[in-house]
Amino acid sequence: MTESAALERRYRRLLGWYPQPFRNEHDEEILAVLMASSRDGQRRPGLMESANLVWSALGMRLRQAGSRSAARPWADAMAVFSVIAPVFLVAASVLEVALPYRLPAGSEPFLGRALGDHTQIGGLPLLHLTGFDIAAGGQMIIAALVLLGLRRLALTAIVAYVVYWTVARYWIPDPLQLLSTSVYMLTAAALVASPGPRRGRHLVHWGHWVVLFLAAVAVQVSTLAYAATSPIARILFPRPPDMSTYALISILLAVAVVGLSVVMRLDRYLLLLLGVMFYPYAMQLAYPTSSSSDNLIGHPTPAHLALLFFPPLLVACAALVSAVMPLRVPAAQPSGPDSAA
Repeated sequence: MTESAALERRYRRLLGWYPQPFRNEHDEEILAVLMASSRDGQRRPGLMESANLVWSALGMRLRQAGSRSAARPWADAMAVFSVIAPVFLVAASVLEVALPYRLPAGSEPFLGRALGDHTQIGGLPLLHLTGFDIAAGGQMIIAALVLLGLRRLALTAIVAYVVYWTVARYWIPDPLQLLSTSVYMLTAAALVASPGPRRGRHLVHWGHWVVLFLAAVAVQVSTLAYAATSPIARILFPRPPDMSTYALISILLAVAVVGLSVVMRLDRYLLLLLGVMFYPYAMQLAYPTSSSSDNLIGHPTPAHLALLFFPPLLVACAALVSAVMPLRVPAAQPSGPDSAA
């Protein structure tokens, strides 16, 4: 195989990333330009050249999916979700630091000797954990990108975030792990299968932020109640604090969130997405925590992972499939005098 033929074959492989209608019309023209601009003896496309072609193709496919989904009833709901869900995750992380539970001074002799009289659940000590800092920083970057309407960069950041956590395996509070997973699983699908975060910004109103803020507070309060009864807390705190009040407050906040959503008539598809997003978190709270082997995150099994993430994964896949499927428009009914016959 000649050098020119090898280079052409590799260029055609890169052009295969573009949508078929675009390739049918412009494939040969773009290939001719690429071949004409190549160096003598070049056998492979350059790294930056390949990245630019793939990046451009991805953007074209995203725009195509967005325009195709714009006529679907759930498109706007996914666009709104792609904006508010990453911001909600940042709010939940901030509240982990801002609203800790401080144990009564001197109530835990062992921890009092080891850590001082200001032991607490959550709060500023989280900032000393490398994993938590990186998690919060990544969440803020992704939230900023969606608020700026940079869909492709947001998708890239989500992929990088997931890959990093898969490799690094840093510890962050269990509920935040669950929320991060479900939020970004659904957000990535929403970014691909909706008109995008720029459309979502135009549709978001103050009611969305009120509901999401109350939901973040409910998450923090219930997280404190969960952490105080977790297996680690039972080891560290011989006499775990009574968190029944916190549990009651979190339930009342959750009821308020649902009530406000109904009163403000939030889109039912958006409510479905939010409900699926919270499903893994609710399952973690409901699961027994009497021993470390019962912890869905600490000792996950395939059955645990399926129990936790099947609903979000199913909805995300359904959104992606719907974005690439052609929209079926009902045939127009005939009108006029002949239609009555």
